[in-house]
Amino acid sequence: MKQKLIKVIQIELLAFMLAIMGTGCSSSVSTKAHTLKPELAGSVDLSKYQTATVLPFQVAEGKNINNSIGIDFSDDIVYRLQNDFGPLFKEVRKAPALGREDELVVTGTIREYKPGSQLGRAMMAGVGAAHFKGDLILKDGSDNRVLFSAPFDKLWAWGGILGMSKEIEDMVTESEATVAKTIAQAKGWKPPPKE
Repeated sequence: MKQKLIKVIQIELLAFMLAIMGTGCSSSVSTKAHTLKPELAGSVDLSKYQTATVLPFQVAEGKNINNSIGIDFSDDIVYRLQNDFGPLFKEVRKAPALGREDELVVTGTIREYKPGSQLGRAMMAGVGAAHFKGDLILKDGSDNRVLFSAPFDKLWAWGGILGMSKEIEDMVTESEATVAKTIAQAKGWKPPPKE
């Protein structure tokens, strides 16, 4: 019995360390994030846009989510577009939109923000699960035409030590990186060659 308990603890510690290393390496680095899949098939070319205006992400109607979540989310996207991919745009700015032909408007909706419970996840997988969901919408600044839309969806429901290794803030950070990389690739950014 004692040997079995020691083995379970060793496995959970290993899983915890792998989760921490994975979270630290890829969740905060935009260039290593995944990209979003558009709701409609096809790709979008953002190469003509010289200015990116990021509007605060709105909270879905009827949801009890603090508006500051969407504001902070958009602020971090601005920072990532300015700093993580080199000179993508001549200007990356916050609202309001300018209405220009060379302007890309970045906006979206936060549909779900549930921090869950780290303690609950530590006790059992699925208990205290954390959720972060929303939609990215890219529009042409001159006519408000939707160029691209895609959902983002993060769920963390692991149990034990691994379940405690991630919080809602990590999920938000991963989503910000994913949104920024999606925009960067559509603008023409290419990842550096692997050595």
